[in-house]
Amino acid sequence: MKKRIIFALILLGFSSMSSQIVLARELFTVFYGNELSLGFTLAGWLFWIGFGSWGIGRLRASGITHKITVFSLAQILLSLILPLSILAVRFIPRAFRFVPGEIIGFIPMGIITFVLLFPVCILSGFLFVLGCEIYKGNSDQARQIGNVYILEAIGATLGGLFTSLYLIRVFSPLHIMWLLGALNLLSGGLLLAGRKILLFSTAATLSGYIFLLVSGGVGFINRYSLNKQWRGFEVLASENSVYGNVVVTKREDLYSLFVNGLYDFTVPDELTAERSAHFPLLEHSFPKSALLIGGGVSGQLGEVLKHPVEKVDYVELDPLVVDMAKKYLPANEPLSDSRVTVITNMDGRRFVRTTAEKYDVVMMSLPEPYTAQLNRFYTLEFFTLVKNLLKERGIFSFCLRSGPNYLSEEQVSLYAGLKAALEKVFPEVKVTPGESNYFLASKQKGVLSLDWRILMEKLKKRNIQARYMREYYLSNELSLERVDSFEKRLARAQAQGAINRDFHPVAYYYDMALWASQFGRAFGRIFGAVTPVGIYFGALAIYLLLALPVFFKAIRRKIPSLGVLTCVATTGFAEITFQIITLLSYQALYGYVYYKLGIILTSYMIGLIAGGWLITKRLNQDTNHSLFIKTQAAICVYPLVLPLLFWVFSGLKGNFSFWLGANVIFPFLPIIAGFIGGFQFPLANSIYLKSIKSDVGHSAGLTYGLDLFGSCLGAALTLVILAPIVGILQVCILVAGLNLIGLFLLIEERRRK
Repeated sequence: MKKRIIFALILLGFSSMSSQIVLARELFTVFYGNELSLGFTLAGWLFWIGFGSWGIGRLRASGITHKITVFSLAQILLSLILPLSILAVRFIPRAFRFVPGEIIGFIPMGIITFVLLFPVCILSGFLFVLGCEIYKGNSDQARQIGNVYILEAIGATLGGLFTSLYLIRVFSPLHIMWLLGALNLLSGGLLLAGRKILLFSTAATLSGYIFLLVSGGVGFINRYSLNKQWRGFEVLASENSVYGNVVVTKREDLYSLFVNGLYDFTVPDELTAERSAHFPLLEHSFPKSALLIGGGVSGQLGEVLKHPVEKVDYVELDPLVVDMAKKYLPANEPLSDSRVTVITNMDGRRFVRTTAEKYDVVMMSLPEPYTAQLNRFYTLEFFTLVKNLLKERGIFSFCLRSGPNYLSEEQVSLYAGLKAALEKVFPEVKVTPGESNYFLASKQKGVLSLDWRILMEKLKKRNIQARYMREYYLSNELSLERVDSFEKRLARAQAQGAINRDFHPVAYYYDMALWASQFGRAFGRIFGAVTPVGIYFGALAIYLLLALPVFFKAIRRKIPSLGVLTCVATTGFAEITFQIITLLSYQALYGYVYYKLGIILTSYMIGLIAGGWLITKRLNQDTNHSLFIKTQAAICVYPLVLPLLFWVFSGLKGNFSFWLGANVIFPFLPIIAGFIGGFQFPLANSIYLKSIKSDVGHSAGLTYGLDLFGSCLGAALTLVILAPIVGILQVCILVAGLNLIGLFLLIEERRRK
């Protein structure tokens, strides 16, 4: 029976991590995939698991008579909920009448996310606490909790790696959840030995799962649910790669491509294709070489080839986008042109940093900086990298969408910050007014012109036929009055706005404010009201609130080991923050390399397992409190070292330092943070169990719940507010201060005993 319990606990971690990855990706296909939607997903996941362990598990687990039977029945229930959760996500648009690709408000987004994640996460949290009750590997209660914590972490590590690197490449999300459900049915059945009726029912259900999987029934359900999700469109294909979900739809003669549920482009769309190519290329007197980052399959590449270019490099991160475009979209002959080199599985920023090529024109056709991943293409540091690969009189361009005659305050803030960053790098910068605002930057002064007459003259000399790049349109859009008015408004905002940087990614916060303003001016004002000064005062208020027990004896008496419990919560906040800022910094410095990000997440779990295993084997009640204080001190120091490390590697030059940072330092840096967190959790349970003589379920539920509640707050606040508004350095200092308060409480607690 012990081996079956160990398998069940490892499977719990595997199922939790795997389903988190799959559900997060599915939710991205429904919601506008900015940092707010990711924050909601992470926060909802951590909150409900925390509630399941703290609220339900802590209060109910110890009172259950037949614990193993209840554990197995909970696994069986989880096996049913997992595939149903995918179907629920896909039927959201139909239930709420959302149009595919529509931007959904953050209030319905938050409600829907929290409701959808509730059943899976509640059960996962409850199963962890109940698992601590049924695991009898050691008579010592603290070691019992520590061992379960390690087993669950092993499962989570395996689940994260296997799902990210294999399952999502081979199977649809519904098939993955179906397989997880079958595994949980198998585990539940193994634990029901001796209960014949329940065992027979479980075996029959598992047989049904396998039959539907083998017979193609799951595939039919998958196709049916996709068609319902994309109602009004003919779904030509929906496939997953390690980078995301790509859907190609058809409506009449128009073909559209959606990436992670968000509209990317439609073909044919001659207006966008012409403008994106001709504006930057006409600014150059004689472009021979060009680099296109994204957008090549949307028609832009064909327009680029109308110019006298001899070489075009087209970089696309996800090869699935190119493959599906070739298979389903019309007019993709430019991809086969002898002048074109298509580079896939390569992050655009990484290519810009590492290539030895030089270009006359660099065109970036990526979505707006609505996520931290995209934001790194709009920073001062990236603009500097682009300038270094431009030839003399070289030109760089990108485009943002707006209204033809109106810019909101949120748009002005975003545009002004990006223009200010460009002007720090390039001697000459111009932005076109209109529905699409093209940012043009030149390596030399006197190259750029927004005079439509000059642009038309070059177009005629090159004998280029264009439908929308014509005098009829440009004479109005680029009139002197419109250009002058637009430039003056941006100039006024630039004096107050912050410059977008790698370690201070303010642009994606501005973009979130712009997104929120679409659902009411009040929402935009809420984002606009958050300032660095307000954050610092808020942090000070939280510090003072947490320090209150030092001055009020009644609080200390009411909550035993308050210092330890506070540190568990602040460590949860810190650990998720460390993960986020390490991922943000890695992407900024080395580009988006999916398997390396998987290694970063896995290395954290390896550290967690190692720390938990080491302390679980050496728990000693006489020295636990002293060790806990030292561990908390390490959590205070670690965030102060991180920004120094980021700064050092951002300034290093040369291939060896690049290789060292990308392949050794950053991927395995989280092992340290994971080790500290894994080391602290069993210690906290040992101290708490000694202080109140509690049972295993109560202690495990309380500490695990506090850890996850802290992580919930850390994920939401760091992603959405702290990192973009105050920057990574200040976030690290704030986190160090938060944990310093916990250390202060611990020392005071020890002194008074």
